[in-house]
Amino acid sequence: MSDTPGPESANPNADANREDDPDTETTEGERKRQAATEAVRGESAARQRLKRTKTGESIVVDFVANFVAGGSGTFEPLKGRVLMSEQRLILATSDSKTVVPLTSVFDVAVGQVPPEVEQFFDHTVMVGYVVNGTRRTTVVGGDRETIEKFSLILYRATLHGSTVSLKHPAKVGGRFQDEPVREVGLHLETDRVAFPGTEELTIGDGVFGIDLGNVVFFEVLERTVDDEPRLVLSVQHATQNQTVTTEVSMGSRRKMNILGRYIRQMYHYIVSDVRDIDLSDDALEVLVGLYSVGSVGDGIDLASMLGIEESALEEHLETLHDDGLVEDVEPPHELTPQGQFLINERFEDVNF
Repeated sequence: MSDTPGPESANPNADANREDDPDTETTEGERKRQAATEAVRGESAARQRLKRTKTGESIVVDFVANFVAGGSGTFEPLKGRVLMSEQRLILATSDSKTVVPLTSVFDVAVGQVPPEVEQFFDHTVMVGYVVNGTRRTTVVGGDRETIEKFSLILYRATLHGSTVSLKHPAKVGGRFQDEPVREVGLHLETDRVAFPGTEELTIGDGVFGIDLGNVVFFEVLERTVDDEPRLVLSVQHATQNQTVTTEVSMGSRRKMNILGRYIRQMYHYIVSDVRDIDLSDDALEVLVGLYSVGSVGDGIDLASMLGIEESALEEHLETLHDDGLVEDVEPPHELTPQGQFLINERFEDVNF
């Protein structure tokens, strides 16, 4: 028979002795920390398991929102989870689930809501898609930041892996250029459309891209590309102190519509952020000066160049930074997309 005391014969002073023993206290503290760490790891692992669908698809979007699902049969908003993988968008409540294959999406419109439901939402993204030959729409509502992030991911997902026909430059100023049409990739960013895999398509080095803050004008045209009629997105944008036109097209009209929506929406965000800025003429002159010196601004005495005191320059830089027009008050002072847009819009008003 064992001499080890059972629970009924355990030392009643054991707990008190444990509290007085610093080594025991340290061990107990470590045990609690380890238990807490294991709990966090277990919770994280559980979340990771939930981040995949039953078919093994990775979930890239998962948040709770109010929405009107295309298959719900009602205009009353429902509250549920919005999930999205690389292949489909899912709107789920406790009673229903609407599944939208991303290949069926033909439109993504931010801020455009059917009149039947506009009273329920402040910021929205409307998704148009086709089910069995019938067009349907789903509206997801939320705060502006959530909708902006969700819409960007949705734009990217619907255009993922796309190849575009790119002509750059199609025009320099008003002069047409005899440049070939190249097949390149497509990557969407919050303030830029990039075309990876290109071959020295720009005047400078690096992968060619269009900064949306530099866009002057854009339109969709009907052109013949590769001996077939296509929609062509024609974008005029400022680069290296001149205006060039880039033409982009895809064989899929569905994808062309989504790409046009994306550029229009991101451009709208930039414009709306700039319209309300009340910038003084002196601060605008500093902004133009920063734009003029460009990447060599780090080695130029900008205050002397502009004929102002260093303290005045610092004050204007602080204002430009606070207004979201320059990235940093320290050199090099790179302009934000909003700053670039403001330059393009007001350049003729500045006698520099």
